[in-house]
Amino acid sequence: DLGFAFGYSYYPGEDVNLSGSTGSPRAKEPFGEIATSALRFGIQGSWRVTPRINLAGWGGYIDAEAEAGAREGDNADLWTWMASVSFLDLGKEGAIFSVAGGMPPKLTDVDGGDEDDDTSFLIEAQYKYPITDNILITPGAYVILNPNHDDGNDDIWVGTIRTTFSF
Repeated sequence: DLGFAFGYSYYPGEDVNLSGSTGSPRAKEPFGEIATSALRFGIQGSWRVTPRINLAGWGGYIDAEAEAGAREGDNADLWTWMASVSFLDLGKEGAIFSVAGGMPPKLTDVDGGDEDDDTSFLIEAQYKYPITDNILITPGAYVILNPNHDDGNDDIWVGTIRTTFSF
């Protein structure tokens, strides 16, 4: 499976959030609180290598432009990506073990400003396990290395457990 995406967005100066709050503060507002437009491009793919192994990934690029004030016409580039491998029916029919890794939105170039110097990485693992036809339990863990694209920040480790009830 292969997919492509394109989008255009405009943010008034007080509401700029290019990264959906998942990247660094610089990626969120590369020009500060200045009206910003963004052309968004994405590609994603998924390949069932065997009946029990699936590879997937996606990448995204944002071409942002300051639309007001002294920064009007300045441009910024943001990139993000993720890749995963999933093992289907592992241990039980309907169970899925997945490992994924990627880079949260990163400001790689900006006119008249500072880009993110370092690179964050997110690595996660989860195991979706069906207890019954209506109950799914998903333990998992992830780590964010160099949070906010700053190698001076401590790594963040998180363990999770989610239970899903379907009716």
